[in-house]
Amino acid sequence: MLFLIAFTLSGKDIMAPSVMMCIMFLVSTCFTLLNVERWNIHYSLEACILISTGILTFVMAETIFRFVFCRQLKGNKQIKEYHDVCAYDLKTWKLILFLAFNMVVCILYLRSIVSTVGENLSNLSSYFVAYRRLGISALKDKGTSGVRGYLHPLLWVVTASGYVSIYLFINNWIAGRKVIYKQVCLLLTLVVSAFPDMMSGGRSGILKLGSAVLITYYILWHQKNGWTRNLSWKYIRVGIVSLFVGIPAFYYSLGMLGRTTDKSIGDYVSYYLGASIENFNQYLKAPVKRGAWGEESLVSVKKVLHYIGLGEISHSYNLEFRPIGSGSSNIYTFFRRPLHDFGIVGMYLFVVFIGFFFAWMYFKKIKYKEKRQTISWVLIYGYFYYWMIC
Repeated sequence: MLFLIAFTLSGKDIMAPSVMMCIMFLVSTCFTLLNVERWNIHYSLEACILISTGILTFVMAETIFRFVFCRQLKGNKQIKEYHDVCAYDLKTWKLILFLAFNMVVCILYLRSIVSTVGENLSNLSSYFVAYRRLGISALKDKGTSGVRGYLHPLLWVVTASGYVSIYLFINNWIAGRKVIYKQVCLLLTLVVSAFPDMMSGGRSGILKLGSAVLITYYILWHQKNGWTRNLSWKYIRVGIVSLFVGIPAFYYSLGMLGRTTDKSIGDYVSYYLGASIENFNQYLKAPVKRGAWGEESLVSVKKVLHYIGLGEISHSYNLEFRPIGSGSSNIYTFFRRPLHDFGIVGMYLFVVFIGFFFAWMYFKKIKYKEKRQTISWVLIYGYFYYWMIC
């Protein structure tokens, strides 16, 4: 019901923030329902009400923002279409230089990982696993993880290059200017930009880039063909196919990163996609005592404030594990952190703020705007869209 409400209010825009939020909660809930008996779930009415009203709050916040600030829901207002996607004339030497820069930074990062872990492991993937464990331990104890020093900002550039490559590749593809060797350079830059995250034993970087591909193509396609044309039904089919392809890829990528599991693909994926719904239920039944205001929702903010001498750093980036079935999980849905930090009323206000934030970027800064006005916003939105998927 919430999905249908969001899909209708958004004008059948399948990639609108509220619609995507409903879709992901639908997917999570379906995987939870498949494991009700195996995980011995006894779901509370309180958890059901908080999740449902929390999603509805997000949907209504987005709708109210569009009505008040974007004026997109006031009568039959004529929408101007631009169809102004033009190809970029990319210099080959710049593409090659940027790709070479990324590869050099990745090699330096690999050397840093090896020196940090110690040169006594059997294979490369073992270094990635060991480095990931060190990073998690450092994050818990010090509030920071990963490489420091001059490599830190260079890795930012490598990450950013992935999103820029996605934008340029898709833009030129849609514009009809497919110079093959230049497109290949952009693809290689995109692939290399995912290496740092993989070398730290994670797969979130790949999911972030995949999320950016989906939303960037969606936006640029509409900027080329007009927002009155609908791509939603095609994207629904793409989403279904992506689940069937992405789930096995996610599971079997464990070996490439040196990580192992004794769970079947069904069990493993169920924990990732469905455990958050049950974990939220468990948290409500046995909540954790709050140590400081905003300790879970504002980890990065508190880190910055601590850096300038204002307050203590938060160590709640990773939450506590709870047993589910024969395994455990520490994912609790979007609503756990603001509920823990700010209480029930604060949770709803936090949801409204996040709803306004995404609606402001998508509906105010991107949708129905001239392309030249939206370039930086599409890049930024592509980076943040992972939040909606995750």
